[in-house]
Amino acid sequence: MSNFDVTAIGVAFVDVVANVTEDFLQQYSLTKGQGNILPISVLREIRRNLTDSRVIPGGTAANAMATVASLGGRAAFIGKACNDTMGEKFKEAFDRSQVKSCVPLVAFDRDIDRATARCLVMVTPDHDRTFAFNMGICEEIDVADIDTRTILDSEILFIEGQMLVSRRARPAVTAALKTAKEAGIKVAFNMHDLNFRAVAVQEVIETIRTQADILIGNEREIRGCFEIDRDVTDMDAFMNVLIDRRQILAMTRGAKGACIFSHEGVATVASENHQSIVDSTGAGDAFAGGFLFGLSQGLSLPAAGKLAALSAAEIIRIWGGRPEKSLATELKSYLDSVRP
Repeated sequence: MSNFDVTAIGVAFVDVVANVTEDFLQQYSLTKGQGNILPISVLREIRRNLTDSRVIPGGTAANAMATVASLGGRAAFIGKACNDTMGEKFKEAFDRSQVKSCVPLVAFDRDIDRATARCLVMVTPDHDRTFAFNMGICEEIDVADIDTRTILDSEILFIEGQMLVSRRARPAVTAALKTAKEAGIKVAFNMHDLNFRAVAVQEVIETIRTQADILIGNEREIRGCFEIDRDVTDMDAFMNVLIDRRQILAMTRGAKGACIFSHEGVATVASENHQSIVDSTGAGDAFAGGFLFGLSQGLSLPAAGKLAALSAAEIIRIWGGRPEKSLATELKSYLDSVRP
């Protein structure tokens, strides 16, 4: 029996979440509703002018691992950060949630923007989110930073697709992928924030297409990965990409819920969001964490999909992308009813 249900490799991000006005976004020439890559020094300046901001350790894969742990699972995270305030907060959060942190903290250097990755999440009155971020030192992860022993002691390896885009990080992530594949460990990918039109992403997409046992993303991302036109509404188009692959595709569709595609067919999962949204940050991450935890426990695909939807519904009721209460407690009745 493995010691870890899911181990993830991803960005050791720290989020700073705050409410802002449309004018505030215009003041810093930020593109609303999208990601804006900025120098660390500029992010510090913007943050000084945010009011009532909350510092919340984040990152797509890291949030997913926090969800796995909150559901009662055994999770680990591999990444890289600095020994600055943000890096310390990142590790402290994992210590509290009992996620094994394989994150070396290296010396930061303010003069050259060598710092922990961070993201300002600015929420406008219409609940839209605008991101301003810098990947910081996370892209400097190398082969020596990969905890091979932890990967080999896991049921599933979850790789944040963004980590493969960086040519600096790619050798380390590729080595981890090779380790998992050779050991017969299931490999899951997500495609959060990938720019499908970027030349640098094409090689990454090919890796994801051919190496993923489990692929998680929203409808736009799945369509982009497999080049399915948005005018194509026939679900058979998604099933066709699975021919000869035995892959699992978990596709979220917002208020429409989700679809789980596999060689077994299509499972439709209803949205579990029946309350008003406080903050949609991390909904997709919680979905991924819930789904992967469900698979690691031997749940059927429909049951794992519903657990994912329930986990996502819990996250959007709070600020930030990580559970504040034990999901194992909140969702106990459902978990008890579907465990093999």
